[in-house]
Amino acid sequence: LAGLELGADDYMTKPFNVTELQIRIKNLLHLRDNLKKLFRQELKVAPKDITVTSTDEKFLIRVMEVVESKMADVSFSVEQMSEEVGMSRKNLHRKLVALIDQTPNEFIRTFRLKTAMQLLEQQSGTVKEVAFGVGFNNLSYFAKCFKEQFGTSPAEIKTQKKASEDAAGKG
Repeated sequence: LAGLELGADDYMTKPFNVTELQIRIKNLLHLRDNLKKLFRQELKVAPKDITVTSTDEKFLIRVMEVVESKMADVSFSVEQMSEEVGMSRKNLHRKLVALIDQTPNEFIRTFRLKTAMQLLEQQSGTVKEVAFGVGFNNLSYFAKCFKEQFGTSPAEIKTQKKASEDAAGKG
């Protein structure tokens, strides 16, 4: 019970059935794959919208809450993130790579970019305001990262959204 409370994914007592062990392993691997796919595809980054079911999901939600709370802090680092989550930097790195195939730095950047995409789609300020609001202090670096992540520039998202709203208003 103590192991489960500390974050273990599962526990079996000895002697255990080999078939049961194989099924539990298969289910845990399947769950991890689903979490990776969910995080890669999910554009909504609001932790409050996610339902909690597994230890890994609880961990990811906690990490997302930490990053969300420090979103605008340009100096927010992996060290601060690991302190907030209550793990060593090394263990945080291992856990995130295992769960979503991203390092903590990649996670922070992706989270910020996904939030920026939402804000741009909602017409919540200029590209510059959005970039600074999600923790980028260099506009050209923000645009470069955004284009790498989404295949389009932040200005194009803003322009496309505005054009579609104008067309809807005239129609």
